[in-house]
Amino acid sequence: MKLTNDEIKCISLFQQLTGASVRDCVIDKDSAVFVVSEGELGRAIGKGGSAIMRVKDAFRRRIEVVEHAEDPERFVRNIFSAVEIKNLKIDENPGGKVIYVTVDPRDRGMAIGRNGDRVKMARMLMQRYFEMDVKLF
Repeated sequence: MKLTNDEIKCISLFQQLTGASVRDCVIDKDSAVFVVSEGELGRAIGKGGSAIMRVKDAFRRRIEVVEHAEDPERFVRNIFSAVEIKNLKIDENPGGKVIYVTVDPRDRGMAIGRNGDRVKMARMLMQRYFEMDVKLF
């Protein structure tokens, strides 16, 4: 995994603003996703959300923070932390590994995200870290 100069600068700024240790970041025109080390999510958000608000003000875009995990199931749960996951199943088929995520139908919209952003981010992160695809049900 290689980071661009812009991503390295963003990681540095995020770490300065929050004090949290960042493992990775992905930036697009509307948002930025930061993957923080295990146990660093609280520090990244800050007391009452103060740290994440400083980050949002500095970057002037939507910010997502995901806590890293070595276990793919736990990492997916961290990505979809805002919704209740009913079931997770990892399947290996000839096309590669796939993790099937089942959520409550009422939470499906939140799991997909605006314009499918959350599920796209989940697919990208799972591919990047575990070479797995994500299927949402």
